[in-house]
Amino acid sequence: MEEKILSILGELLKGQEELRNDVTALKVGQEELRNDVTALKVGQEELRDDVTALKVGQEELRNDVTALKIGQEALTSEVTHIKLTLENETNVKIQALFDAREVQKDVNQHIFTELDQIKGKLDRLQIETAHVRVVK
Repeated sequence: MEEKILSILGELLKGQEELRNDVTALKVGQEELRNDVTALKVGQEELRDDVTALKVGQEELRNDVTALKIGQEALTSEVTHIKLTLENETNVKIQALFDAREVQKDVNQHIFTELDQIKGKLDRLQIETAHVRVVK
């Protein structure tokens, strides 16, 4: 019977040692899990920082786009103003040139008419002069 008790005690000690090993392995595994969780928390914090930086960058881009839109509207307004000014000034100048051309055409026509009259008078004077020479 003593042998049986010793055998059972040996098995109990062996089982206890296996339990200790299992508990140690569980503790190691638990520590690894804690380390993994800590690493995940650090990674999550880094991701939060990255997201925050992205949000800041996105806000800066929004501000830049808003500034570009404002600048574009100002340029559009300025171009419209320049266009209207050019159209008004150009129309006035073109009208003045057209009017001056019409006046010049009238003056030229008057000069041509006067020249035709002078030419007619000159022809008559030449004929009279030639006739006076022949008579002398």
